[in-house]
Amino acid sequence: MVRMGARLRALREERGLTQQGAAKAAGITTDMISRLENGRYKSPGLRTLVRIADGLGIAVSALMPDASPTAMGGPEVILKARLMATAARAVREDLELISEFAAFVVDRRERSRG
Repeated sequence: MVRMGARLRALREERGLTQQGAAKAAGITTDMISRLENGRYKSPGLRTLVRIADGLGIAVSALMPDASPTAMGGPEVILKARLMATAARAVREDLELISEFAAFVVDRRERSRG
């Protein structure tokens, strides 16, 4: 479990998340993330692993110590996971602003290509 904890910490930090941010994105407690990262939680259930993986935007297999780089996802997957984690912390008004800004950026890029 210590190796899984180190893996979780590295993946969380790659995405620019605190333990609290990762926990919120996964819908679990911050204490659980902390215990997993520090090797104090010895047998997380599949449901917990799935929640963490979903919150980080990765496959469950990426949490395993010997996971391949493909399972972890590339830079685009990491950016999407960071955006999802940010959205999970946002209030409704912030989400509306984020959505409008994202649509503006994407539309602008599409117009410049077209």
